[in-house]
Amino acid sequence: MRTFALIKKELLQFSRDPALVAVVLWCFSLDVYLCARGFSVELKNYPIAIRNLDGSQMSLSLIDHILPPQFRIIGIINSDRESDELLTTGRAQMVIEIDKDFTRDIARGKAGKIQVLVDGTNSNMAAMALAHIQSICNTVKLKFIRRPLSQAGAARYIKFTPIYWFNRNLNGSWFVGLSELCSEITMVAILLPAAALVREKEYGTIEQLLVSPLHSWQIMLSKIIPMTFLVLLFTTLCLFAILMPVFNLYPKGSIVAYWVATAIYIGACSGLGMLLATVAKNLSQVLLMLIAAMVPIMFLSGTWTPPEAMPLVVRWFTYISPLSYYLEISNGIFFKGWAFVQSLHQLVWLMIFSGGLFLIGSSRISRQLG
Repeated sequence: MRTFALIKKELLQFSRDPALVAVVLWCFSLDVYLCARGFSVELKNYPIAIRNLDGSQMSLSLIDHILPPQFRIIGIINSDRESDELLTTGRAQMVIEIDKDFTRDIARGKAGKIQVLVDGTNSNMAAMALAHIQSICNTVKLKFIRRPLSQAGAARYIKFTPIYWFNRNLNGSWFVGLSELCSEITMVAILLPAAALVREKEYGTIEQLLVSPLHSWQIMLSKIIPMTFLVLLFTTLCLFAILMPVFNLYPKGSIVAYWVATAIYIGACSGLGMLLATVAKNLSQVLLMLIAAMVPIMFLSGTWTPPEAMPLVVRWFTYISPLSYYLEISNGIFFKGWAFVQSLHQLVWLMIFSGGLFLIGSSRISRQLG
């Protein structure tokens, strides 16, 4: 009953803090929506200028395949000076120059020459744009061939058909929206219990806990349980109010398994938040330590960089990031149709993290209150 009384107090205290309520509402509503809608890892509206020195029907057919939404042709240019000006000013990020002998070379059985000038400032977008242009050239090149080819010649013109699983339309908003939701769960689940405990220090009510007949684990539970309930509530609202109806992102697997994994993961993050609160003396210090903790948590989770692309030494540290396991469960449930059984391995690791952080935080609180 004492623990439940403290839980009720924490819920009331949260509801009476308009700034904290506003931050949580922002994180689970507009922030997820704007990231999923506005931030994209896809190539869209990439500005291109064309310099066609050939002017034949074949070169115009190639240009006709450079279409939105990946590309946006800003104009046709006629000189090197215009190319330099467009790339320097940033009005165009790619200039495609078709050689004057483009059609003649193809008619002779040679390769038609195309020069592509790319602004490499944003290296990722530049690489994606080049890959798209190369794919277009390979596709159009098959249509230009009218003569019979030998077996060796035909091997150079192989048409392949890619098949995408789990996200057939390569909808980037699905991955970005779900990843952003996981990130917000991480941040809020660390912040809320840490803020609840550090407020006790700031308001001087920590002394009341010192004289109360409460164990350290009861104090931790009174901070973690209500915050877990609140984060689960806002996560559910975000799913059913934003990701599902707006972005059409519905779980293909067990939603119950997702809720269980989310609850366990929130417990692990809450334990980390309690650890931060035992070190910090006020809310400002908690926020600074939260920012410092979020960077390695996000980096090691694979959200920004896939673990396969990391150096071997750094890759080993991904196993100590609970967010990596939670992201794998979330992607498995929403994209791959995971049930509870497929999530069991990652759930066990999340429970280990959650239990370990709870015990460490409980022992630190016990020493501080003792």
